[in-house]
Amino acid sequence: MTTVSTPPAGTRKRLDHIDAMRPIKQAAVISTHALIFFAPIATSATVVGLIMLTRFSRDAFLFVSACMLTYSYKDTQKIELVHYTKRRFLSVGVPYLAWTVIYFFYTSLTNVKGFPYYSLHLGTVFSSAGFHYFVHILLTGYYHLYYLIVILEFYLLFPFLMKFVQRFAKWHTQIMVVALVWQIAFGILVSPHLFGFRISGVVQTRLIFSYAIYLIGGMIVALHLDPIHQWICDKARWIIAGTIAGALVAEMFSYATRYASFPAYLKTGTNIFSPAILPFNVGAILCVYLLGVYLVAPGRHGRTRAMVQSGSDNSYGVYLSQMLWIPFLVRVRNYSGWHLPWPVAAPLALVLVYFMGYFFTALMARTPVARAVTGRGRASWSSLRPRHYESSREVPEVASVSPLDVAEE
Repeated sequence: MTTVSTPPAGTRKRLDHIDAMRPIKQAAVISTHALIFFAPIATSATVVGLIMLTRFSRDAFLFVSACMLTYSYKDTQKIELVHYTKRRFLSVGVPYLAWTVIYFFYTSLTNVKGFPYYSLHLGTVFSSAGFHYFVHILLTGYYHLYYLIVILEFYLLFPFLMKFVQRFAKWHTQIMVVALVWQIAFGILVSPHLFGFRISGVVQTRLIFSYAIYLIGGMIVALHLDPIHQWICDKARWIIAGTIAGALVAEMFSYATRYASFPAYLKTGTNIFSPAILPFNVGAILCVYLLGVYLVAPGRHGRTRAMVQSGSDNSYGVYLSQMLWIPFLVRVRNYSGWHLPWPVAAPLALVLVYFMGYFFTALMARTPVARAVTGRGRASWSSLRPRHYESSREVPEVASVSPLDVAEE
């Protein structure tokens, strides 16, 4: 193994098919929230089943983040902690703090009739209750920002985990088996009232231990990326078929949750870490990987690949800002009286929110607050329009430093 004493520096070469996964996963995240806000969850088993299937995006986010971080350090014998910590803080810590402040003020707005549908009362914001609310969302993560808390936990442990997987290089299969067994056991352990106690959903979703198979799996895959990539491509049809079968099984279990006699640990509605959904989640991640490979294949039109790359560059900002646009669309709907059927409203909200977030990110990435608001280095205005794709390009150090970036010498 080639050893390097310091982390890679200078330029970074991206894995294009991994980049292509990013906008796809963000669309899946938005679809979950669009269903929550625009569909009748309480009365529709179909909506609950759809939300269950779109939640794989969280696990895919963590898997790819772990995979890409490991890939960037796979030939590094010693991680320089100062350099490592600075880059990780810029990529996740700064956007997390910035958006916690943004959502604190946004959710402190009072609903009013007429555009812009909100008003701000500073007396409420700068009060004891406002302070406690801010501390709460800072520590627990506002709504979807808890993803970043888990990533920060992983970043803290990564230097130790990296030493572990490198030291036991011959035991990677066994390590994966242990991670899988833990993931299944954890899903059973946190089943509602199974053992007479209940771990709250807030705690479950914010613990790094809740995602062992995806984080450890991402690291192991990164260390064997070439043969695994080839295997995934060779087995594409089987992976797609297995994912569909996993989805059908998960939906059957979701339907069966209405029966009290059904085992609690297999219920996929109230237990989001149920072992029953695990095969689909893994298959869905692999399917998104295959779609990424397809989108950046040499045979794709240059303009298509340029659009995919632009979507990838702005996907982090789309994820961060999505909960600005969804509540706003809800307010517009409520005061305009445009109550569309949910099979129309939810997909429409998905498209609108994605593109609102995309254009917002593209603009903010060219301002002085680019790093904090979009997780990207500041870009030039001349680069706003996607240009013809160049597959062999190198990305300057000032470019995006999101959790999915890959560093190489």
